[in-house]
Amino acid sequence: MAGSVVLVDKPVGPTSFDIVRIARRGLKGRVGHAGTLDPFASGLLLILIGRATRVSNLLMGLPKEYELTVQFGAVSTTADPTGTVASTGRRVTAAEVAAVLDRFRGRIRQRVPLTSAVKVDGERLYKKAHRGERAEAPEREVMIYDLTMTGFDEDAQTAEVLALTGSGAYARMLAEDLGRAVGAGGYAAALRRTRIGGFAVEAALPPEALSPRRYEEGGRAVFSLEAALAFLPCCELSEGDAQRAANGNELRGVPPGRFRVYGPDGLLGVYEGRGGVARPVVVFPRTA
Repeated sequence: MAGSVVLVDKPVGPTSFDIVRIARRGLKGRVGHAGTLDPFASGLLLILIGRATRVSNLLMGLPKEYELTVQFGAVSTTADPTGTVASTGRRVTAAEVAAVLDRFRGRIRQRVPLTSAVKVDGERLYKKAHRGERAEAPEREVMIYDLTMTGFDEDAQTAEVLALTGSGAYARMLAEDLGRAVGAGGYAAALRRTRIGGFAVEAALPPEALSPRRYEEGGRAVFSLEAALAFLPCCELSEGDAQRAANGNELRGVPPGRFRVYGPDGLLGVYEGRGGVARPVVVFPRTA
């Protein structure tokens, strides 16, 4: 099956896997995604079809943009509206929120949510949380490229925040950390993902529009595998190097970093060059 990346605007409510199941209807090949959204969140979800499922990690590594509503004066056991919410009785001003934003730009340490799929002691955290067990969630270093407060409602004690994050960052934990930093407590009351790399939610399809016919027709929400990987540099190979790349062998005399490799028959895969030697990140079999 040819590879396609389909942009979907996930509504609040369904899980990302619910959307994958809808996208899979009528198809026989593989269908996946490039990064989930929690049920309480909405916005851009990348659905991967056929060969595109093999580049999930590449797409998941792209920067992501979120519109985040932070509710101050309360905390949640899940850092979002699905948990048990308790009031702290404290209030905050827009100036106080703006004053702490700098702390959360750049590389920061962030604790993994207890409801995440990260494994601790061989078991996913969310399974422990569902049983009511306490677990020490690990901390990770993540990148926050930019963080801007675009609005503040003093009566409701909510801030609208635009966040541009790197791979692995949790927007709801960012809300919780902001609440802790201002001393009032906080959680993510609403979350919408608006961009992943160069893909924008404005071009996405609603789940009800997903169908094999729609994928075949193409359009602004359906990207070929080649178009989806256009953010990577391109390297045209000689016939001999193309044969080596098709077999997943090392390449020499190529640029550093990650790049697409093409032979006479088209896209062969993605390689990564270091120290004058490039090794495959993913290779697409010619029979696929």
